[in-house]
Amino acid sequence: MASKSGNVVKGARLVGDYRIRVVFHDGFIGEVDLWPIFEERLGPMTEPFHDPEFFKRVAVDGEMGVVTWPNGYDICSDVLRYYCELGRVATRAELNAHFD
Repeated sequence: MASKSGNVVKGARLVGDYRIRVVFHDGFIGEVDLWPIFEERLGPMTEPFHDPEFFKRVAVDGEMGVVTWPNGYDICSDVLRYYCELGRVATRAELNAHFD
C-alpha cells in the first residue's frame, strides 16, 4: 500500500531473524523486529513468514516505495515508519489512534 503522507522506503535489509533496517526517502533510518506481526496471524498471506528463510526474501518495491515479499505481502510505508519510530510493532489500538 502506497504512502498517504509521503513516506517512501528507499532501502531495506535484514539485520536479525525478523529485524530489518529501513531507509526512507528523507534519510530517516530505523530498525524494527517484525516478528510480532506474524507470530499469531495465520492465513495464506502470513503463514509463509513462520519460515525465517521466507522472511529473508524481503525486498523494496521501487514503484510503490514499500517493503514486500514474493507472495505479494507488503507493509504500508507510513505504518512501517511509525513502527521504526517506536522501535517496535505497534498494537492495533496504537495504530488506530495514530492514524485516525
